[in-house]
Amino acid sequence: MKTGSENIFLKTGLETIMRFWEPESSPKAVVVGIHGFAEHSGRYSHFGEFLVEKGIALYMYDLRGHGLSKSERGYINSFEDFIRDTIAFVEHVKSKTDVKSFFIFGHSMGGLIATHTVSRLGDESRGFITSGAAVEVRTPLKQKILLQLLGVFSPRKRIPLPVATDCLTRDEDIIKRYVDDPLVLKDPTVKLLVEFGKGVASVWSRVPLIKVPALIMHGEEDCLVPPSASRKLYESISSKDKTLKVYKGLRHEILNEPEWRQIASEIADWIAKHA
Repeated sequence: MKTGSENIFLKTGLETIMRFWEPESSPKAVVVGIHGFAEHSGRYSHFGEFLVEKGIALYMYDLRGHGLSKSERGYINSFEDFIRDTIAFVEHVKSKTDVKSFFIFGHSMGGLIATHTVSRLGDESRGFITSGAAVEVRTPLKQKILLQLLGVFSPRKRIPLPVATDCLTRDEDIIKRYVDDPLVLKDPTVKLLVEFGKGVASVWSRVPLIKVPALIMHGEEDCLVPPSASRKLYESISSKDKTLKVYKGLRHEILNEPEWRQIASEIADWIAKHA
């Protein structure tokens, strides 16, 4: 197993960190992973190590405004920047690994970014996998209007927005590590939240364009992103080969729940069948 990290420069101008988990021999498949809002790629080490045991390589980067990326923390000019960065990262991984086919995995906001990205890449990817994809966000109308106004007049205003940690997982140790993690974003700018909302609103015009195989996963007890989001995504994509799995009793971060190995195994098996 070869694991590590390195600083990379994407053609979009973003300097960030790439983390990788590679089998010793040629991988059966390559996965490009996208982490969620207010987290970073380092939280996926256990998942990367698991995939490597199955002969699958995983590459992830810290999103613009997140983790160890060299960009303004908690800020983004446009949601499109996330998509452009991810397409550029796919190209970087392809050049590094010399693979012609790959899979895209995204969790939460990363699932939203993955959906946008796959809709643009067409059949270039072998398929995509989402976990708690934030393609639907319920924001009260008054709060939405306030955010939009602040986005115009005070885009860099920071809002203490601690994620409801009880919604993440039933594993108290993981919750504690999340709260104590200095790389976890605790004060996003208004602009990031507004652009996140724009990304959600615009994704549904892109979803019907997706025709590649899809594995869509969600925790039934997710109180951050409703399971209905993944059900709607599953129904709306044009893929003939698509699978929806909603896990009873699990919360938002299904790969950080006590049952995560079972879920990771299902992901690895699905990838192996489609590689």
